[in-house]
Amino acid sequence: MNGKQVLGLCGAALLSLAVLTGCGNTVSTKTEKVTMSAHPVVLTLDANITALHAAEIMPKVSGKLVSAPLAVGQEIKAGEVVAQVDAAPYQQSVSQAEAELMAAAATATPSYTAAADTGERAKLDVWYDMGAISRVEYEQMRSRSAPAVVPAVDTEKIAQLQQTIQTAREMLSNATIYSPIDGRVTAVSENSSVAVAGNILATIQQMTPLVATFAVPKAYVDAIREARGNGSLRVQILTPAGETEAGELTFLATEEDGATESYLAKITFNNTKNLFVPGEFYSIRLSAPQEIDQITVPKEAVRTKDSGDFVYVVNNDGLVDARAVLTGDEENGRVVVLNGLREGETIVSDPPGSLEIGMKVSG
Repeated sequence: MNGKQVLGLCGAALLSLAVLTGCGNTVSTKTEKVTMSAHPVVLTLDANITALHAAEIMPKVSGKLVSAPLAVGQEIKAGEVVAQVDAAPYQQSVSQAEAELMAAAATATPSYTAAADTGERAKLDVWYDMGAISRVEYEQMRSRSAPAVVPAVDTEKIAQLQQTIQTAREMLSNATIYSPIDGRVTAVSENSSVAVAGNILATIQQMTPLVATFAVPKAYVDAIREARGNGSLRVQILTPAGETEAGELTFLATEEDGATESYLAKITFNNTKNLFVPGEFYSIRLSAPQEIDQITVPKEAVRTKDSGDFVYVVNNDGLVDARAVLTGDEENGRVVVLNGLREGETIVSDPPGSLEIGMKVSG
């Protein structure tokens, strides 16, 4: 009886059968009128735990993976290499593109014409004839004085080759995949030996902080909101073994979910002891000193089946029916009913094992 949402106990066929089974039978048992009384707020509810941050490892290039396959449960650090695609084809593409660019650029190397400036050449001729410069110096000085002629270059082709190199280098860099966060591998693809661009290879979820998502019954929302505002709200997340972690109520919806008569809420907490696993359900407890009117029933009145908790209610004709209820905490032999009963209804306070739907009860 720790606050499980119940979807119902009896379908139409089952209810009809039960009514027929119990029809005409009368059983003597204790009954009780449902009343409300003031109690401090103590709610124990089911919550779905999720990671505050998660990352999907999605390769940008395809190819065979040459790194060790990732495994569910594996711990990963931010910046760690989580997958290595075979880089050989991408390295070859880079080398080929660079070679083509070098070949194209070679055609742009300047050369010199033999037709030097007439006056400059005449001066060099005089110096050479006088023996002031050697033949080697004469040729060198003449070539330096000649105008440079650069052959026409296909600039569009050069630009295309440069873009090809940039793309090839990006693909090469994408062959190595790093983890963007610290976390734990929670899912891997079926074929962990091959990377397919655009397909998820693995999912990594942070183990702390975590988020607990749950629904607060509308009768408690105002008190919880008040306690949150004045700092008196106590928040805990519980393991099945009873260990706890403190948390903070970080979200409380302002609009009611009419279908469930509840308000969506979220708790953020640090998983410092590594007690909680994203994707699992745990119990959370909200407590506050504010007292509100709540329905309580005897502990013995609450029965449990696979679908959840229920109580037997008695209609105006004295016939028994089953009612699914959402239960809260127990105190002094009585259980808080968060949802499912209304003030003024009659319940069977200690139903005998022989009680069936459709029977008539007498107090």
